[in-house]
Amino acid sequence: MLRRTDKHYLGGGDRVVWTPPFPVWLDKPGFWDKANFYNFDLEPVFTITLLNEHGCEIPVQFQTREWNPARLKQTYATDAGFTVCEEKAVMPGDSLVSVFTFRNETDHSIELHYIAWTTQKSYPSKGKEFIDNLDMLNDKIMFTKFLQMRDLPLCSIHCAFGINEGIDSFAVNFSQPTAVHPVWQSTPFYDHFSDGKLNNSIKISGISQDGLIYMALHKKLTLPSGSTHRIHTATAFAKNDDDAAELLNFSLRYDDPVAVSEGNWRRYFAGLPQFHCSDPFLTTYYWYRWYGLRLFTIWGRSENNYAFPAICEGVSYFRVPITYSAQCHIRETRWKQSPEIAHGSLLNFINMQREDGSFVGHIYPNGVQTDGFYHADWGKAVLAVDEIHPDINFLEQAYHGLNRYAAYFDRERDKEDSGLYDVVDQFETGQEYMSRYQAVDDKADTYGWINNIRLKGVDATVYLYELKKALAVFAGKLARNSEREKWENGAAKIKRAVLKLMWDADEEMFFDVNPLTMQPTGVRAAVCFYPYFTDIVDERHIPGLKRHLLNPNEFWTTWPVPATSANDPLFNPDAEWKGKRHNCPWNGRVWPMTNSHIAEALATCALRFDDDELKTAAVAFIKKFIRMMHFENAAGEKDVNRPNCFEHYHPFNGRASVYRGVDDYQHSWVVDLILKYVAGVHPGKDGTIQLKPLDFGLDFLELNNLMIRGKKYSLKLKNGEWQIETVS
Repeated sequence: MLRRTDKHYLGGGDRVVWTPPFPVWLDKPGFWDKANFYNFDLEPVFTITLLNEHGCEIPVQFQTREWNPARLKQTYATDAGFTVCEEKAVMPGDSLVSVFTFRNETDHSIELHYIAWTTQKSYPSKGKEFIDNLDMLNDKIMFTKFLQMRDLPLCSIHCAFGINEGIDSFAVNFSQPTAVHPVWQSTPFYDHFSDGKLNNSIKISGISQDGLIYMALHKKLTLPSGSTHRIHTATAFAKNDDDAAELLNFSLRYDDPVAVSEGNWRRYFAGLPQFHCSDPFLTTYYWYRWYGLRLFTIWGRSENNYAFPAICEGVSYFRVPITYSAQCHIRETRWKQSPEIAHGSLLNFINMQREDGSFVGHIYPNGVQTDGFYHADWGKAVLAVDEIHPDINFLEQAYHGLNRYAAYFDRERDKEDSGLYDVVDQFETGQEYMSRYQAVDDKADTYGWINNIRLKGVDATVYLYELKKALAVFAGKLARNSEREKWENGAAKIKRAVLKLMWDADEEMFFDVNPLTMQPTGVRAAVCFYPYFTDIVDERHIPGLKRHLLNPNEFWTTWPVPATSANDPLFNPDAEWKGKRHNCPWNGRVWPMTNSHIAEALATCALRFDDDELKTAAVAFIKKFIRMMHFENAAGEKDVNRPNCFEHYHPFNGRASVYRGVDDYQHSWVVDLILKYVAGVHPGKDGTIQLKPLDFGLDFLELNNLMIRGKKYSLKLKNGEWQIETVS
């Protein structure tokens, strides 16, 4: 279902991924574009060069590409009478492997020299990127790559590079800097290869220790007429030499390591709730989202700051746990048979909680973001996972950390004791460059992470409302009855404040509040609808939801909803803020993160108030939301075979922010929407399932392997009738 020809991201479900945002050398053999070990960029990894019996290069010409989550298959042609097929994979053991199959199509034998090689930057004088501990052990090249990111401590990454057949020669050479390209003529080996071999030496010294270190492994191959020969090369990354060597050997010992990768992904998909329906966009995207979640999973280890498994937000510098997206990951992964990742998505932040009770914005493998913070809906997310996987020990841990987190907000973010909570810079909402901040400071868009503004935010306040409601539930389950009453009173106070100070009865809309005047700002942003996924609203507020959200001149654009209303003075659908295209503008683009919230608001009100107009709108919105996250075909229509998930999209043509290079961005929730509102699964408090689907006009739907509170269920929609049964 996910097979396609225009994708290249690879991962094994842990520390290593190959997700270069802007690949330059995608058509070349091997992995020359960067890989990531956690969030550290490692480039290049390796490539291969083929030489004939005279030592002259045999160029390979890229022909075709085919991708699925487990492997990237590429074919190449040569003028030497043989073809090359390469299958790339990231193994479950954190190594990158390329399996090459050569087919001799001539009537004579062909002699080949197969050379796998890499070059690594090494600048010890600068102290931020250098190579050490390089050695040749058992036909494998071992070395340690030291890297420093931001102002964090230096990190050592232990690397092992090898091929699966005994080598005939090797070489390591030191060079002054030149272009780091996968070009054989630019290597020292181009001059040194003679008599059918490399020079079997390691030369890594010079008058300066700064430069490029070239490493190569050589194997002579003979291809009889009509024969096929398979050989593979791999590089493994780990936190110590022994692990790196073991992981490399794991990849090289298999005759078909790609089959191991495929088995790894098949087992993962087989363990998920099995969803299929008559809408191909819903079915395909359901599985595509599960692929993205696995791609950016990391497992807890003592070697880093991730004590628990979690999911990173995306590629490159987003490849770390981030508070703003962790709330999404909890909602999504609660549907797995084990809550381990859902729990870990919160527990990592509690484990790294600041003394004042706030959470860091980013957790790096060897440090934390010292100046960052993101608001998040922790309460609703934790209640959601508890519905499916009740665990009193987890609630105890969550309660302790979230208690301190709520106290931080009461102490630092509502010093007026108003019941509304402060946003102090444009970045901490995850929604920068929009009018809502300019309403309290016309220079808000020029500040960094310096807490230089104050805005009583609808999103921040709604999140705290949901948190205090959740803490009241947790306190009750933990027999902390006096604390339960405190949290219930705290939530009630927030509800009164939102209705009194944020609701504008004339405009029929909730707004942020200026703390200097305690008056609504009047800026129409998508966050203004966040109270609608809570019980803050009642029937009186529904006309306002319809008036503004369903208005094509405000939020109901061709591809809804823009994060800022279309009638805002600073609205721009083309990702421009004040005339300049920005990476992350929220003044007119459609963000999947916001859409997840809006889907919740629409569907919650539709079901709660049994409103047919909102039910129709919720179905239309979720359908458009999911269809939006697909590339277009030649006719300009959304292509069901090419799903994506970029940071933001155009509200009128639905095109993705491809210029950012950030696909598979795990910054929203979709699986949760499909299972709740398409399949209609709502876990009850007593362990039962309540079926409350919206009408998506489906001919059929099947949902199997659904695990809730230790029971496995099967669900079907056929001929307009719903059937549910307990399997075990």
